[in-house]
Amino acid sequence: MSNPIIRAAFVGDKGSVVLRTVERPSLDKGSIMVEMKSSGICGTDLDKLTGGYTASTVLGHEVAGTVTETATGEFEVGQDVVPHHHVACGECYFCRNGAETMCEGFRTSNFIPCGFADEFNVPEYNVSRGGVHKFQKISYLEASFAEPLGCCIRGLEKALHSNLTQSSIVKRSTNEISFTQAVRNALVVGAGPIGLLHMDILGSQFPDLNLVSVDVSDTRLEFAEKFENAKPISPSKTSGDFAEEAKKLVEGRGYDLVIVATGNASAFAQAIRCVRKSGSLLLFGAAHKGATYTLDLQSMLLSELTMTSSYATTEREIEQAISLLETHKINVKKFITSQFPLENIEDAMRTAREEGQVKVLVTA
Repeated sequence: MSNPIIRAAFVGDKGSVVLRTVERPSLDKGSIMVEMKSSGICGTDLDKLTGGYTASTVLGHEVAGTVTETATGEFEVGQDVVPHHHVACGECYFCRNGAETMCEGFRTSNFIPCGFADEFNVPEYNVSRGGVHKFQKISYLEASFAEPLGCCIRGLEKALHSNLTQSSIVKRSTNEISFTQAVRNALVVGAGPIGLLHMDILGSQFPDLNLVSVDVSDTRLEFAEKFENAKPISPSKTSGDFAEEAKKLVEGRGYDLVIVATGNASAFAQAIRCVRKSGSLLLFGAAHKGATYTLDLQSMLLSELTMTSSYATTEREIEQAISLLETHKINVKKFITSQFPLENIEDAMRTAREEGQVKVLVTA
């Protein structure tokens, strides 16, 4: 007897997304089945459709849902969870030294068939390594922000020199965020969902922060100004060169922290000019494969510039993200601009590319 049928989204031809009916995955020992309740559309999902993101072709990873079947004693049917699609092994050299996202097993783990599905299987590998997180005090919509919020937390911890040497497999005694370096001035290039989440975290940690936002979308700049108290800069109003305009807002000195939350290579080239002497740049946006930048090594040395990149998140930061959401220190509801049921996944992906959108969610 064949398994019941479920619907799931796959990459189609010519940059399209296709909703197909497939057999419901079988439950293996140690795994769980999760009914998708809310799944956020990430910029990498959009890039997967066009071939711009090559790390994976599985769609949907910003997911919150309910356990519908379990083959492990760790979870019960009916529990609300945030499963994590990529989970580190917890044992290799990288995991033991706080670099779990570089673990060879990290990218090989994923949901079956994907996060944009009626139900999906979370493999035993993910479950047994702490890759499923319970929540109680927030909605499914809010909980689906835990993964991208965790990504931002990890990036900021790296840029602000927090200690990441403790393995994420080991539970911390507290989920409080603690940055060891103060930030007085910050520039965020890219006011999409990820840029805005970075702004929200920084604002919650540094109440007196002078925050500046750069984006080509006037709608997103208005959003950043209204909700994040960020001074807006539009490249279209600065002849495409925002660096000089941005530096004027900090007396020409540059910024303690510059976050590049876009994959645009020309934006990166201007952003690096905005870092103050002995300041930090966080490269966060996923550029297309092959994108390059020529670095003036002597200038970097003499300016003592610190450049950090950050990819993905671990169980440690997802726990921190859920704590921030459940204690209402971060409000993500304001970022939700559109919601679509799974059967309208094509409309959801198309809408997510529109200028006036911030975060588009796919729901049950």
